Amino acid sequence: MKSLKLGLVVALALGFIWQSAATVLAADNYPDKQINWYIHSSAGGGTDIFTRGVAEELREMWGVPIVVSSMTGGSGARMLNFMMEQPADGYTIVSLTNSNLATMARKNTTATRQDLVGIARGCYDPQAFMFSPKASKYKTIQELVAAAKANPGKVKIGVTSIASVDHVAAYLFAKAAGVEVEYVPFSGGGELVVAVLGDVVDVGVLNPSEVMGQVEAKNLDAMVVFVQERLKAFPDAPTAKELGYDVEMNTWRGIGVKKGTPEAIVKKIRDAVAKIMAGEKYQKYLAENSMEPASVMNGEQWDAFMDAEWPQWVGIMTDLGYVKK
Repeated sequence: MKSLKLGLVVALALGFIWQSAATVLAADNYPDKQINWYIHSSAGGGTDIFTRGVAEELREMWGVPIVVSSMTGGSGARMLNFMMEQPADGYTIVSLTNSNLATMARKNTTATRQDLVGIARGCYDPQAFMFSPKASKYKTIQELVAAAKANPGKVKIGVTSIASVDHVAAYLFAKAAGVEVEYVPFSGGGELVVAVLGDVVDVGVLNPSEVMGQVEAKNLDAMVVFVQERLKAFPDAPTAKELGYDVEMNTWRGIGVKKGTPEAIVKKIRDAVAKIMAGEKYQKYLAENSMEPASVMNGEQWDAFMDAEWPQWVGIMTDLGYVKK
């Protein structure tokens, strides 16, 4: 009996040693094959631009294929559900935004906040109402609010999906202004830009990083911005707070992997991304899109930020009626 027990202990110990050695070897060799990186929004939006920029530099650094794919549906629910079905090995990476926390708060996905390990935050992108100077009926926020008061439910505000950060920003502004509007959802910032240019919606809730090309071409401009101070890129656009509306909202974007990914692999990805985001190319991207260097958060700092944001988004979704009290 004693020899049987001893044999079992030895077998378990050898199994643990073998598993640990395999994990260390996998981390040492990482990455040695294609990495698949998923975003929840369509091509051309802020998350797509951010992701492809970092992925391009990571591809050059590591010398392996990194394929960025759009997996739209349910404000990230489809992407997060897919992530949960993949091995926690660092070869599946996801881009995360406020909207994904909202989706998890609504319990529209099998993933929870605890299922994600943060790699880095890369953007803290101001929100704004964008309009087309050539096509839009309303050129100022005062005109838009007046029209919404005169015609409840008729003014159309474009957002990237219902219950997204864009929808929340628009909802908070409408609530502060005491107006009823129609929220029109799109699958990403790229589609929303086209809708604003075509006067399909009166304004779109967008970030500077999604529209600067159109702004420079004088096809789009900011009507109001939801930040503390006016943006250098839009000196004529007032802040909501200037107008007496206590609304402030930014889109944050970052990178995550599935919980259970070996710590050595998490560290390797974190270190590589931190180097990219500290680089001149990435810092130029931030400056050109009205974002500060402090947009970047690395590793544990990013995880702590999401932990702090989580109860806020549960509260917002509850206030909107998407989570039962």
